[in-house]
Amino acid sequence: MPTNIPETLSTPTRRSFSKSALYVLRLVAVNFLVFAVLAELLSIVVVHLPNWPSSRPNYHLNYNLFWAPINPVFGAWHRPNGVFVHKGGCYDVTYYTNSYGARDVERSVHSSKPRTIVLGDSMVEGMGVPTDERLSNILERDTGREHLNFATGGNFGPLQYALLYKSMAAAFDHNLVIVGVVPENDFHDMDLAYWKAHGWAGVYRPYYGPDLSIIYDGHFDPHYGESTWDHIEAFLRAYLASYHVGQFLETSFYYNRLNPYCGYDDYNDVDLARLKKSLEDIQATADARGAKVAVFLIPHASDFIRLRQTGVNRLGPVLEAWGREVGIAVKDLLPEMNADAGADYRRYFNRCDGHWSYGGNQEAAKILEPSLYGTPSAPGPLPAGSR
Repeated sequence: MPTNIPETLSTPTRRSFSKSALYVLRLVAVNFLVFAVLAELLSIVVVHLPNWPSSRPNYHLNYNLFWAPINPVFGAWHRPNGVFVHKGGCYDVTYYTNSYGARDVERSVHSSKPRTIVLGDSMVEGMGVPTDERLSNILERDTGREHLNFATGGNFGPLQYALLYKSMAAAFDHNLVIVGVVPENDFHDMDLAYWKAHGWAGVYRPYYGPDLSIIYDGHFDPHYGESTWDHIEAFLRAYLASYHVGQFLETSFYYNRLNPYCGYDDYNDVDLARLKKSLEDIQATADARGAKVAVFLIPHASDFIRLRQTGVNRLGPVLEAWGREVGIAVKDLLPEMNADAGADYRRYFNRCDGHWSYGGNQEAAKILEPSLYGTPSAPGPLPAGSR
């Protein structure tokens, strides 16, 4: 029997630290990849459930955000001549903008006919519904009068309505301005302290200071949303269902920590002063153009709930009385929409988010047309291609 065993056979070779580290990294990478694939497959199933309450991938790569703080005067706006495919849990809508960035058909600056300028946020812009199903288009179809829609989403409030009107929309010939106010979020949209308290400050936009002067937060960047990371995020948003599930979970976690809020009842004196100031500024610009101003209050689902629980509506009567004093027609939609809804006020809203459905836009038009134009409205046919 041989007595000398070669060293190479008797002593196991030790794996170097670098090779061990590489092995661990490969193992982690493989497990992460498997987890990511499974998470994406599960997310695809989740976002295509019939009652999914958030956005979905649209499989249409668009590097430019549809709502971005790209206007130096009022912040959030759309890029001109834009196209954006918006897929939610209950809608699949393509938005188009005209040459000056409004989600509207191309309009001439000058016209000899009476025209209406429309101001507001995402509710008035018609988020989640095709263009011909939203309030301004229904009013235009029913009255034969042009309604130039300058509303936009992107955390847009009454101060911004006033600034947009003065700096852009007022240049278009018109004799009436209608302003949609959403108490559920419009008070907060003018309050920098609120946005700082909830970690949302830093994006360029205007606010009211303590003395109702206009202050700006954030840094203006006309190329906002065009960085390398923005391009990466645009890809994730367009193609990954897990991106939308994560976004929904983050948003839900935040809102679940908030106390139930009803803008019709929970506003304070400072909130009301800011709203009045913004509407008075719109009125001053309209007066210079020889135009009248009309305001309508848009109830959110939470406002219907509070009204049915307590029977109280603080804001509507207060703002309507103030409007009579200053010469601004104010119409609160909540009482009539609530009465007409019966037990089913939710039919006014998209089932996957808080924006108006076609039914909500149509009901608002029915209530507003007599007060705006003296003509009663009968529900018209659903536009071709509508749900």
